[in-house]
Amino acid sequence: MHNMDPQTARDELYQYGQPVENGRSNAVSQLRSIAGLCNAGEFDASTMKLPLHERKINGDATDQAILRFSESLGPVSELRQMWKKTFELAFNSKNKYMIRTLELVQENGLELALPSTEASTFRFQDT
Repeated sequence: MHNMDPQTARDELYQYGQPVENGRSNAVSQLRSIAGLCNAGEFDASTMKLPLHERKINGDATDQAILRFSESLGPVSELRQMWKKTFELAFNSKNKYMIRTLELVQENGLELALPSTEASTFRFQDT
């Protein structure tokens, strides 16, 4: 088992580029995508020029932490341009989950969000 902190994940992602066929870096890219896309948090636009740790985020503490993690690996705004939210069922304390569906807008979003083997078989017109 390999432990990885956010700095190690970032280093690996950029050492190999995005995505990587060895699977590890692709897994980090997938984690970044899920963290940024399946997240109800939003950066406050007035603080976007501040360092990441100083930016205000609208959302609960969990979404804030996960959104900061995703942003530390690459711009969440880039991810959100590649995928369009089509449906959302907000988290509630009774269900203890949220549901969000997304539609592919830019084909290169596949390489970030899916394992390499699945991305290669997915057709853009499948969306």
